Amino acid sequence: MRCGISIILGLGLLAALALALQIAAGAPPSLAAPATSPASYRYVCVPNLVWRSPELCPTYGPGTTAYRLLSIRLPDPLPELPVLELPRSEEDKELLPHTYAHVITVPLNVYRHPMEAAMGLPPVRTMLSGDWWVSVDGMVEYEGQQWYQINEGEFVPAWALAFASPSRFQGVYLTEQPQYPFAWVNRWVQPSVTPQGALNPNVTLKRYQLVTIFAEERRGGELWYLIGPDQWVRQENLSRVDVDPPPPEVEPGAKWIEVDLFEQTLAAYEGERMVYATLISSGRTSTATPTGLYRLWAKLWEGKMSNPDVEDGHPDWYFIEDVPWTMYFHGGYSIHAAFWHDAFGFLRSHGCVNLAPRDAEWLFRWSDPYVPEHVKVLYISEGMPNTWVWVHFSSPLEPTPTPAPTP
Repeated sequence: MRCGISIILGLGLLAALALALQIAAGAPPSLAAPATSPASYRYVCVPNLVWRSPELCPTYGPGTTAYRLLSIRLPDPLPELPVLELPRSEEDKELLPHTYAHVITVPLNVYRHPMEAAMGLPPVRTMLSGDWWVSVDGMVEYEGQQWYQINEGEFVPAWALAFASPSRFQGVYLTEQPQYPFAWVNRWVQPSVTPQGALNPNVTLKRYQLVTIFAEERRGGELWYLIGPDQWVRQENLSRVDVDPPPPEVEPGAKWIEVDLFEQTLAAYEGERMVYATLISSGRTSTATPTGLYRLWAKLWEGKMSNPDVEDGHPDWYFIEDVPWTMYFHGGYSIHAAFWHDAFGFLRSHGCVNLAPRDAEWLFRWSDPYVPEHVKVLYISEGMPNTWVWVHFSSPLEPTPTPAPTP
């Protein structure tokens, strides 16, 4: 591969020399004029020629790219993201209002009491199929076997449940408007010294690590971000957050939430200022979260969720009890806590916007309108304070459309 680069640079030097001689000898203006498309360039530039006559060189030629990379100057010292560490507890019971468990064996009979199961009496109901999550209220022992109570007058054997291990991830509260884009690392990765170059052996990035983006570079169909000295990371390994202006419909100073389906991020704003940002898991391709500008229509401290398209007995059935901190913004689509996975930054849901528990609680308490804790469900009527939700999908990998020439 190094031989190929040497040949290209050698050809570039010859082409640059030939071009200089042609211009000095009064070559036709068409050779010295900027090309209108990559296909119209007749030579390969080297960094020295780029420095002297950048208008003559292809935007992403080897010389232009090398010159551009050498021109990048990182701030010294590197700025820190203006974030405030929020108080947190490492105890699971502090993360969620209930203890949750997954039903690992279906069909599963539910009894009024373990004694009725021992007597051969019929169950009060049966969980037939699909994905069930329940709240566990307590445990009893009957004839040497443990049983969990999941609702009033409902018991299931302990062997049928597996307790949830909720994510402890949390986004960031911003004390000032960030001056640079930032991102979370989606997976363990080693950055490269240059885009598509050798790996940096001194740095390893961990999942959920927060980084700042100082520059970007395209290589073919790939986009690379510079996050530090000799640290270039491919776009697919990061979930990026940019400060965006509010949609025109949002009133000055109003609260609004931006959900970026491509980046799998969420940002909360008060007017033009970003105050909070985090990772999400939105709907999979077959159950994609709908894009658009919405307003909240209901807020629930907790509520049950199930698949509206099928009934119990169908393989696609799911039922989740007491989903906490739920905000409905479009029909049955909502923003809520997800205690059943730790895949934030990736598609995962049936269409709702999943948040880690700490993020969901923060956003629920911050958003308008305020919901007193004794109110189980608040339906938001016209005239009440409200929060906008802007859901959009915009890929940085798509080429920017070229504006039409002015007549």
